[in-house]
Amino acid sequence: MDNLKIYVRLSDLLYKDMLGLADEEEKRELDTLLVTCKLKGLDREKIIARLQEKDVFDGKEALQRFKELKRVGKGHRRWIRWTSVAASIVVLIVVGLWLSQEVKFENNMVVSGVINPGQSRAVVTLADGQQIILEQATRKIEESDGTMLHSDSGALVYTANIEKISSVVMYNTVSIPRGGEYRLELADGTKVWLNAETELRFPVNFTGERREVYLKGEAYFQVKRDEKHAFMVHTSMGVVEVLGTSFNVRDYEGEQEVVTTLESGKVMYVSEGSKEQVILEPGYQTLEKRSSQVEVRKVDPIQYIGWREGKYVFEDMALEDIMQTLCRWYDIDVVYADPTVKKFHFTGDLERYESINVFLNFIETGGDVKFRTEGKTIIIDKK
Repeated sequence: MDNLKIYVRLSDLLYKDMLGLADEEEKRELDTLLVTCKLKGLDREKIIARLQEKDVFDGKEALQRFKELKRVGKGHRRWIRWTSVAASIVVLIVVGLWLSQEVKFENNMVVSGVINPGQSRAVVTLADGQQIILEQATRKIEESDGTMLHSDSGALVYTANIEKISSVVMYNTVSIPRGGEYRLELADGTKVWLNAETELRFPVNFTGERREVYLKGEAYFQVKRDEKHAFMVHTSMGVVEVLGTSFNVRDYEGEQEVVTTLESGKVMYVSEGSKEQVILEPGYQTLEKRSSQVEVRKVDPIQYIGWREGKYVFEDMALEDIMQTLCRWYDIDVVYADPTVKKFHFTGDLERYESINVFLNFIETGGDVKFRTEGKTIIIDKK
């Protein structure tokens, strides 16, 4: 029996046993598999307690939902998202224990070359052209207009010197490399989380009627409310204008699209090409591609802002798009030995600060793909 069949059978039997629906023969088979997989002594009562806390442990109905989740879709198998229902929690507990025990199977699972997540890294370019590397260490920098820059624990905070504010607008740029992230607090109190491969250009101090910044890449904004001074984020295709709100903007050059997702408050997106104006409510986003109209979509914001909270959430997403996101954060390269796997779709969550290997093992366990690592290159093929 190959590892995928073991995975499916063990999760079926374990869940049926906890529901009280396993017969004697199934219980014996379960005990044998638990011994084989070095999981004998698994605390089932503790798992049941966790499920009951989530209010999702419901006998035969839960078992039926479990089976429905595990149906094979056309062209690919969807691996189970652990946050959805009780069954998926059980499955991930089983697989997680397998991985923690370092169980080895005979197929090509990812078992070597651990690839760790990114960390706080950035470069700030001052108005005079001086470049300073920012990491975890504490640093204090003074701009020529007296503005103080304080860097500590992955955050850079700007504090204006009221007595020396100049009428001349001075710009700084913070650049985040692949495998990096950084937090930024602008002089007006606006907080910005910068994702990997991102650049933000902004005034050291905001003067005039508008607070304007320029973004390449991806950033999450919590704008300090100021009804007299609109906050504007310039992208490659349009401008996001707000008064005070929380939202995410994604504008990577290689993706050829600008995506603005609103978490709270209200924003207006203005296309520079078509001049179209769209006002967003929370839970909606705009998407603009080159030479096309602005599209408005209702979405689950966590799929687009989860990275800021330490989690990537992928919902029925093509493997190519998933890996494109992971390449930036883990600073890896991807080679597709079989290009057809790019279009396979998967649903799942990834803890942003854990090794990528755990995530790839989950996908491989329940999907039609296999992964192999060579240094920081991941080679993807069809099973």
